[in-house]
Amino acid sequence: MSPRVLIVCEHASSAFGGEAILPLNYFLLLSKKLPGVFLLTHARTRKELISIPGINLDRVFFIPDTWAHKFLHAIGRKIPARVASITTGALMHLISQFYQWKMARKIVREHEIDIVHEPAPVSPKQPSMMFALGVPVVIGPMNGGMSFPPAFANMASRAERWMYGVLRIFSGIYNVLIPGKLFASVLLVANRRTWDALPFFKLGKVVELVENGVFESKVRNEVLVTNVGDAINVLYVGRLIDLKAIDIVIDAISQCRNQQVRLTIVGDGPERTRLEKYAESIVPGKVRFVGSVPHAQISDCYDNANIFVLPSVRECGGAVVLEAMARGLPVITTNWGGPADYVTSETGMLVDPRGREYMVAEFARNIDKLASNAALRLKYGQAAIEHVSKNFIWEKKVDAMIQLYKSILMV
Repeated sequence: MSPRVLIVCEHASSAFGGEAILPLNYFLLLSKKLPGVFLLTHARTRKELISIPGINLDRVFFIPDTWAHKFLHAIGRKIPARVASITTGALMHLISQFYQWKMARKIVREHEIDIVHEPAPVSPKQPSMMFALGVPVVIGPMNGGMSFPPAFANMASRAERWMYGVLRIFSGIYNVLIPGKLFASVLLVANRRTWDALPFFKLGKVVELVENGVFESKVRNEVLVTNVGDAINVLYVGRLIDLKAIDIVIDAISQCRNQQVRLTIVGDGPERTRLEKYAESIVPGKVRFVGSVPHAQISDCYDNANIFVLPSVRECGGAVVLEAMARGLPVITTNWGGPADYVTSETGMLVDPRGREYMVAEFARNIDKLASNAALRLKYGQAAIEHVSKNFIWEKKVDAMIQLYKSILMV
């Protein structure tokens, strides 16, 4: 039996980054393995989806970009991003969900759908309207339950702390009033932290399944790793926002004893101008800002690097860590949240978030250690490739998802 599946999400996109790429990957990969897979997403992703070679647009449905969406989006751009995500962003999502619920009911009937799967949003506390659709619903994998480390708690504003506190208190209530997670057949979680953050009231089964993944791993180019006398390229990939704590790595570069070390920063965001000025004042000529790079071309950035760093102090996922590991890069990252779920002592180095000065010193020490030892970089990189190949390949994730669909329908 091949289940007919409807993937529901607000955004299915590689351009939007973050969690938006997860439902897109599920749709594209499941479509290769099952005869009846459909996607329901927001109209603002239409242009990107149309450009994907081989995509079956007859099986893609779009909810409209309403005046309410546009109005809330305009307001959200004027307030801090993390506050917007739990205010205007949450309201936009509820509007999207209302349209999705109406359209999903129709699609389920007209296309004889067996399973509705909602891979995003990945927040364990955000309510879902995917209920009363006449078929089993799978939600996740979710990944959340994060807060700032105690040493960085001051990064959350008073308003932000108050809002998150209220949301945590009332999350059980609004997940009963909007009971998608209450009635879901299966709730998928990436880790125990997310499991503990789920709404208290739930009737379905909770299953652990990793959230992020990579499409393939690659044998590391040993010539790049072992050249003597070349610059050592330390790479960061991601949004340029405060919680990524990129200035920690910039300061670490200034403390490195190895004068060959250089830092490449790939990505964009509201912190870019400040970080560019800061880097030029601290380590002039040693930090290069590349800006945004299309997801299809990002592998070249990893292949031209020697070390990957992610100093983020609040990271639920961290897909870039897996991407770097899949290209054979040793990783130095914060021992907090998602990256700590991916990196082992054999594949990289974890830095405890004890405080800013401590992290700067530890990133500098570890960068120096790897920069001066090509054999060690190669050892970590090979172990990283093996770890990713065994645990985080998308093909295996999708096969596991298909087996989960089938098991639900057999009950």
